[in-house]
Amino acid sequence: MCYTRLMKKKIFVLAVLIIAAALIFWFFYPLRSMMVMSVYSGQHSNDSVLKKHGLTVDIPSGQGWYPFVMTYNAENFSAWSGINADMSILYNFGAFDPMARTSSVYDAGSDKYSAFYGAYVLHKDGGVFGFSEDNVEMDEIIKAVKYDYTQLVLAGFGCDDIVFELDKYEMKQKAWYAGSGGWERIDAAMTTNGVAHQYKESKTAYLQYGPPTQAVQEDFAVITLQGRLYIKYFEDVDCTVMLYVIAPDTEAVDSCDTDILSNTAIKAVIRSRRQQGR
Repeated sequence: MCYTRLMKKKIFVLAVLIIAAALIFWFFYPLRSMMVMSVYSGQHSNDSVLKKHGLTVDIPSGQGWYPFVMTYNAENFSAWSGINADMSILYNFGAFDPMARTSSVYDAGSDKYSAFYGAYVLHKDGGVFGFSEDNVEMDEIIKAVKYDYTQLVLAGFGCDDIVFELDKYEMKQKAWYAGSGGWERIDAAMTTNGVAHQYKESKTAYLQYGPPTQAVQEDFAVITLQGRLYIKYFEDVDCTVMLYVIAPDTEAVDSCDTDILSNTAIKAVIRSRRQQGR
């Protein structure tokens, strides 16, 4: 009798271990992504433009998106762009599909295909990034977006034939947004590469997005993406904030804008002169 109970207990424990192992194996990519990115993003956040200038930009996540917004410090932006500016990028992308076990950023049939939202936070030495005498400097703004999408996203996936062209853009009047006034809104259409591609070899980018699993006819096929950007200079902390969303169509842009990006909370912490001099 005791032997039978012991055997049943061992079988039960073994079954639980097998199920746990199967779940870990099945959800390995999203679990790995969240573990790696929570640490990596935290490290970048501690050394970010926001941290150095006393600024917080709290952007929520939403349904169909990765669980949290990440931070990346674009250390090579100044050398690449020729602009003497430091940039930190806050970003989010499509959530992991439970069946594909990779991000929907790869799924050409999804409204999250090649889609991102977040913020660019920049401090420019000897000037104001994105503005010149209260006029918007589109060349600088385009360089920030282009650097992010081409040098960090596409190049990170191994795309070596990069296309990026701004087809058209439309400026809107100053708007009240994310809890304050004075924002300039820019809507734009871009011709660029989509991120769908066939897996060939491991890439560091796969740690956060998971590896691509779907078959594609053409790697990094050129597509049209819609974008929206809100830009404002925060004089108290000498930083420019650009809230952005890039998505396959205007409907997806509108949805992210209304449901997520507009709920961003921005707080400038005015530091003492003694703190600023450190």
